Amino acid sequence: MRSYKLIFDGFSGLAVLLLSFYLRVSSEEMALYLLFVLLYLTLLICIETCSRYELLFKLGLLVMLILSFSLDLIYYGLLFPSMIVTLLKSNQTNFSWKSLVFPSALGIWPLILERDDWFQLMYTFFLAGTIFIQFLVIKMTVFLDKKEQDAERMRIQVGKLRERLDQLEAQKMEDKYLIQLEERNALSHRIHDELGHSLSGGLIQLEAAKLVLQKDIQKAEELLTNDIQINQAGIESIKQTLKEMKPPQESLGVTRLKQELKQFETEYQIRSFFGARGVLEKISPAIWYCLQQNLTEGLTNILKHAKPTKVSVQLVVLNKFIRFEIQNDGKTPEQFTKSLGLVGMEERAAKLGGSVTFRAKNGFLVTTVIPIQ
Repeated sequence: MRSYKLIFDGFSGLAVLLLSFYLRVSSEEMALYLLFVLLYLTLLICIETCSRYELLFKLGLLVMLILSFSLDLIYYGLLFPSMIVTLLKSNQTNFSWKSLVFPSALGIWPLILERDDWFQLMYTFFLAGTIFIQFLVIKMTVFLDKKEQDAERMRIQVGKLRERLDQLEAQKMEDKYLIQLEERNALSHRIHDELGHSLSGGLIQLEAAKLVLQKDIQKAEELLTNDIQINQAGIESIKQTLKEMKPPQESLGVTRLKQELKQFETEYQIRSFFGARGVLEKISPAIWYCLQQNLTEGLTNILKHAKPTKVSVQLVVLNKFIRFEIQNDGKTPEQFTKSLGLVGMEERAAKLGGSVTFRAKNGFLVTTVIPIQ
């Protein structure tokens, strides 16, 4: 307990004591007040955790005690320290109902001293109200403490999840970088083993042809022919290596569509789904470009007009044509008018012999149909 608080309580009691002499209260009331001061100071010393509003409570207590003396109602003043101490004790983390024995006894003390029936009735009424308020405040304090603890626990969990997410993101970037290094290392080894040997062999053939060129032209021609064959083999090997390392066109196309949807979902918090069926190898680069541009335009129109909660994109490859659907569950326009963006979607599909249709179906559906060449 801090010393300045005890000093404040001591001066408060002294001020009221001097006021009681000035008002010439009875000796019984004086003895009762002295008992109250001793009990109140004892309880304050026992309190380890003090509320930040304790000082305001004590100031209010002092004013009410002064009023109780002036109104000759000192007994009612005992209700307030009883309630205040109860509230302060209930804020402790190691709260126990046993700690409320003293303040409760302090509040009941006037019923033992005063025998007047009317006073006991009124005082009991006020005491019951005080106890009820104490009970509500304690319950509310416990509830708010629990909510605060839950909120703090949630903040800690969210912090840990964010930290874990950052670690996973960093690990992902590191793994991606390592994969790139491994791919570069494999490519450099392959170029060294195949192209390096071919160039070295071709250079040896050229050096030999240079030496015999003046002496034996036929031999020089044979060496040059071998050199040409070696270089051609090296070039074909490089082409094959690059072809094997380059991802398939269908893989690139699907990846771009998925990335577009993923970025849309992340930026605007709208759930997005993608599905693909059929032989994707049938889709040409020109069709992939058309689908990607139509998807971008479709998502832009969804943001402007639909305000959906979900967007679904389906790509189906059939025998003779492909069908590309963009559907959302947002609001349907009362009067549908094609914007320049939608007209552009139709024009892109028309260049490939296809078409684009628009219709309201559980929201709004845009379907692109393009024949397979």
